[in-house]
Amino acid sequence: MLIIQAIGLKRLFKHIIFTLWQGVFDLLPFSPLRIVWLRLGGATVGPNCVVDKIDLVNLDRLGLNGLKVGRFCFLGRGVLLDLAGHITLEDWVILSPRAIILTHMSVGLKAHPLFKKYPPRIDHTKVKRGAFIGANATILEGVTVGAETIIGAGAVVTKNIPSRSVAVGIPAKAKRS
Repeated sequence: MLIIQAIGLKRLFKHIIFTLWQGVFDLLPFSPLRIVWLRLGGATVGPNCVVDKIDLVNLDRLGLNGLKVGRFCFLGRGVLLDLAGHITLEDWVILSPRAIILTHMSVGLKAHPLFKKYPPRIDHTKVKRGAFIGANATILEGVTVGAETIIGAGAVVTKNIPSRSVAVGIPAKAKRS
């Protein structure tokens, strides 16, 4: 009952629908089928993309309408996309296996003791044209990764990264351009 009070019936219903949608998505064996299913769900996916087995979370917020993927993109196995807010992946973006793109930060329900100090934040996360996101890298909410930028494996990107740079570490810092 606490969940219904916290998120409301409409979001609970959307959660059930998108859980079923994700169940079908998880069964699709080939990238072209996954792309068709993403488009049917409301995502924008450009031509010549490859979508491996990825995870989509928080679909009960914006649904798939918050996902825009450009042309010639690659989303590797285990990529996690948080669709509480908008995600834009421009043309030629590579998301290596297990990369994480977040659009929100929340400690949970309003009753959580940290809720007042850390209120929820939802923001548009963008990866610009030709960027490469390394395996297990995490891009936090509201961050823009610049064009033709490399984010190293395991990096945690907490702030915008300029175009044509290489960023590594926790937190990620541009080491060279």
